[in-house]
Amino acid sequence: MRQGSFAYVPAIDGLRALAVLAVIVFHVDAWHILPGGFTGVDMFFVISGYVISQSLSGRGSLTFPAYLADFYRRRFLRILPALLIVLLASFLLSAMFVPQVWRSELNARTGLSAFFGLSNFTLAWNTDTYFSPAAGLNPYLHTWSLAVEEQFYLVFPALYFLWLRYKERAPLIWAVLPVLALASLGISVLKSNSEPLSAFYLLPSRFWELAVGAMLFQLIQTGRHWPRSAIGMRLMLALGLVLLAIGFVFANRQQFPMPWALSTVTGTLLLIAAIVQTTDAPPLLVRMLQSSPATYIGRLSYSLYLWHWPVAVFLRWTTGLEYLAIQLVYPILVFTLAAASYHWIETPIRDGRSAVQRHAWSTIAPGLAVICLFWLSARWISANSESLSLSQTRDAYTWYSRKYAVRKPAETIKDARLHDRRLFVIGDSHTAAYRAMLSIASQRLGVEVVEHEHGGCGVVTLIGPDPADCAEDQDAALREVEARAKPGDIVFLASLRMPELAGRDGSLDEDTMFEEARSELTPVQIEDARASAEAVLTRLEAAQVHILIDAPKPVLKAPPYRCSDWFNRMNPICKPGLMVERYRLEQLRAPQMALLKTLEHQHPDLHVWDPLPLLCPGTICSAFDHGKPLYLDDNHLSGYGNRVLAPSFMQAVLAIWTPPA
Repeated sequence: MRQGSFAYVPAIDGLRALAVLAVIVFHVDAWHILPGGFTGVDMFFVISGYVISQSLSGRGSLTFPAYLADFYRRRFLRILPALLIVLLASFLLSAMFVPQVWRSELNARTGLSAFFGLSNFTLAWNTDTYFSPAAGLNPYLHTWSLAVEEQFYLVFPALYFLWLRYKERAPLIWAVLPVLALASLGISVLKSNSEPLSAFYLLPSRFWELAVGAMLFQLIQTGRHWPRSAIGMRLMLALGLVLLAIGFVFANRQQFPMPWALSTVTGTLLLIAAIVQTTDAPPLLVRMLQSSPATYIGRLSYSLYLWHWPVAVFLRWTTGLEYLAIQLVYPILVFTLAAASYHWIETPIRDGRSAVQRHAWSTIAPGLAVICLFWLSARWISANSESLSLSQTRDAYTWYSRKYAVRKPAETIKDARLHDRRLFVIGDSHTAAYRAMLSIASQRLGVEVVEHEHGGCGVVTLIGPDPADCAEDQDAALREVEARAKPGDIVFLASLRMPELAGRDGSLDEDTMFEEARSELTPVQIEDARASAEAVLTRLEAAQVHILIDAPKPVLKAPPYRCSDWFNRMNPICKPGLMVERYRLEQLRAPQMALLKTLEHQHPDLHVWDPLPLLCPGTICSAFDHGKPLYLDDNHLSGYGNRVLAPSFMQAVLAIWTPPA
């Protein structure tokens, strides 16, 4: 016999349990058991569409203002308390244990926007995908799906109210949600390839997943065109489970949401339809889904989802998730936090009967005030992380180049030949990594520094062609030089010019690792590098400027900022160590140095400045110099490293502008 439309259906909590466990297993990613486990979020979308429709259907007799006020009252009580606690705790833990490197700026923006249900926009406007390694270090990444649902709640209740009121008198009202769902599906199809970030993160391409859950409830609740045979229900259960399994195992990250979300969404729809239409003798699958363990995990699913990701991220930042002991402790920690959150925060606030909780505006108005208060607290924590940090990297003057160039004004060198000179700097993130050194040079020499930095867009890299997708940005920088530079000004080209060592297979021995790195510098790559260099140098020579290039600097096998504290030294990322033999680096940069010598001979206005002797004066190149870091990560300099190089760099610049008579 069909269950009541508004009755609690335990097996739906079982589906929630299945969804959240799939997501957790995927995110831990220890054994690659569910490569498509991220589709558990799509299950949540469908379930949410169904359950929200069920909840709203019992309130169709209210006036529209009362209907909306009651809906948002219940959403505030359901969503906000646990979310605010998790966000604020994550900001505090980030300040304590996560170095405030460039990635932290995006992390903080994501977290701050999550307070207002906008983190999906922050992520969609970034360059990292949901599956990139960088995303795995953002403790607020998972809030994108909550943001999608919260934005859905801004438009769906009004649409549903119209359906409740006019479904009998105006048949066309039945078409509103299907038309919007089809439009959303079309957007998802179009953007999954052309704009994958917005397709993945934003509501327009995800609306259909929530909408189909609502449409399913409409069909079941009204009993229109819906099969009720026991055999049909069992077939739907079987097919639904198969489609879910296909999504969990085979979903292609590069083609998502479309077409792969169709498998999970359709499977979830079939399972819900079969579950709510089941008989008094439910099949084994339904009995499993409505069992006490499954329904309990389902009730915990919101808290599990909230806590599982930041816990995993903070473990990645500290101990690492690779050790078996950590993998065993992780689920215990997550379930403990989720249970505490559910029983001590979610349930008491959601089910409380105080006047504040029973009346819409006495819930919503204080709720908005609490959001703002928590947001201000998180913002303060983010802005004052150095005072809360337990990491050595809290010494920003020593560790970070982008901050605190000098602590006291430096006396300017007096030389008429330096008057009205400009130093243009073009390159990738290494341009920003030289910022302290450039600031010192600007003050000491009394010259203007004009910086053009674009991460990942190396210029005259010497290890291959300059990136094709950076051509427009490179051209804009060169055009500014051509427009603003006076004859005799200097253009400093700063970029990564060595194959990176960090991130390679940790099982490789030292000889194999360097052989693999050297093999990337093929004759074809070097020839392409030469052609790119010729194009840039010829163009700059035509502008009558001097060109200064930094020779390839040492690179490390591990990032010092992640391996210098008591709570992260054991991280597997640190296993390769923070020292490299100099002769290996000399061999690794030999093709680039040979190319530089050729370019110097062909271009008289090209000058080479070599930082390697200062960064590595002995036979061993270390990340540290007398206990102070020369590097922030495996290839970008620290603030201290900048100050070590500053005198040599200024000497190179002065040799160009003030040559001896």
